[in-house]
Amino acid sequence: MATVDEIIAKVRSENRKILTEFESKELLQTIGISIPKQALVLASNGADEVIKTCDAIGYPLVMKLMSDKIVHKSDSGAVKLGIKDAAEARIAYDGLMAIECVDETKAISVQEMAPKPIAEIIIGSLQDPQFGATVMFGIGGVLVEVMKDVSFRIAPISDFDADEMLHEIKGFKILDGYRGNDKADFEAIKDTLKKVAQLAYDYPEIAEMDLNPLFTYKDGIVAVDGRIILKDE
Repeated sequence: MATVDEIIAKVRSENRKILTEFESKELLQTIGISIPKQALVLASNGADEVIKTCDAIGYPLVMKLMSDKIVHKSDSGAVKLGIKDAAEARIAYDGLMAIECVDETKAISVQEMAPKPIAEIIIGSLQDPQFGATVMFGIGGVLVEVMKDVSFRIAPISDFDADEMLHEIKGFKILDGYRGNDKADFEAIKDTLKKVAQLAYDYPEIAEMDLNPLFTYKDGIVAVDGRIILKDE
């Protein structure tokens, strides 16, 4: 497994400052944050190689077209969800390849499809001009822009800080067994908050991190998407 320094160095060597989703999740895995199983296949390798990778990951799964030329994958149809077998994977591959995208390095990301969560949350960080590394927590998914229900702390944070962040948001009830649902794993959420805060503190060259959504369960948490942006050199 590549280290954080190696992943950042690779991105810098390619004169980029935005990590791909695949790279972002690879970095998160490096610091001990759970992600779905994933593999990357160059689109030019063809359908058979992609199907072989799908079979190895296991169904159901998600396929995404990865390219710097595609900013909003969902809006452009570059995300195919709930693929149940090889036949559907081939159809998904054809659909992804039909998307207009002039990029010789474009690839197909094959990802294990995570089970339905108790809730979707967001954890992020930024380098504030005044306070330095800052960590953020809130209800995530498509609701994040609507609810704007978030809490902030200066990094690094303690277990007490992380616990306060959980309880500060209005959406805490969603995580706390609302209407008889399972309670989210608070310890896993707090652990992830502390890891993201520590990463932001240790690597000030990481300008922004956006882990959205993170799927919460009664016995864990999984980062199903992530976006990491480096500072200009």
